[in-house]
Amino acid sequence: MSIEIDRPVLTEHEKKIHVDDVGPQHGSQPEDGRPGWVDMDVRWIVTRETVGADNSVFGITYFPPGSRHEIHRHENAEEVEHIIQGEGVARVGEDDVAMGPGDTVFVPRNEYHGFRNTSDAETAVMVWYYAGAASLDEAGYITEEQDRGDGAP
Repeated sequence: MSIEIDRPVLTEHEKKIHVDDVGPQHGSQPEDGRPGWVDMDVRWIVTRETVGADNSVFGITYFPPGSRHEIHRHENAEEVEHIIQGEGVARVGEDDVAMGPGDTVFVPRNEYHGFRNTSDAETAVMVWYYAGAASLDEAGYITEEQDRGDGAP
């Protein structure tokens, strides 16, 4: 099967979404009010709500200098994180992993993970993907502090 050259090409489609159509400027976000989201710009691109996904979430996060996503885990989803710009340190389980453009980490379901931008000048840009859930609520979100009893639910 190939893509046919003489077929009409749509510029708009119910399953297509642009990164500028999602994000903090578009109202409440799934992370609103949750602990551990520090100065990040998170864009939830593919979710059950945006395009009708059943078992996956895809997004992009902009981490300005000094921003971070605190250590947390997802009970119901595994995650892939890929850096396309900038640098930082990703926590994967018990390990801190240096990340730069082109680097990808896989986080198994229920494994602790997080990220911090280590640059003083450059925004780190991460694309990420959940498998096993179509929203943050379905994935589950539990911080390391909550597991220790230090954080509010």
